[in-house]
Amino acid sequence: MRFAITLAMGLLTATGALADVANGASLAGEWCVRCHDISVGGEMKTMPPSFASIAAFRAAEQIQMRIMFPTMHSSMPAWAMMHSPDEVDDLVAYIQSLEGVD
Repeated sequence: MRFAITLAMGLLTATGALADVANGASLAGEWCVRCHDISVGGEMKTMPPSFASIAAFRAAEQIQMRIMFPTMHSSMPAWAMMHSPDEVDDLVAYIQSLEGVD
């Protein structure tokens, strides 16, 4: 039920704006799927982490910071240079929507 409500309403961001989960899924399909398992109920793996495992073990703020400022040892591009803050919020909302979904 939580997943359906999340998809229907989106998720509130730290600024109180409503994030677009569907747009986040679309962005993930375009930019993230090359390396990450972005699927609902995706395999729990760590290298690179699946979106399901990110949702299970990271808070929204951690996810956002990792997207915007990947660690120096990561091959992940810095999204902050390619996408708007709203798009990053949408992607975070999509990742969070996968928490606990099988």
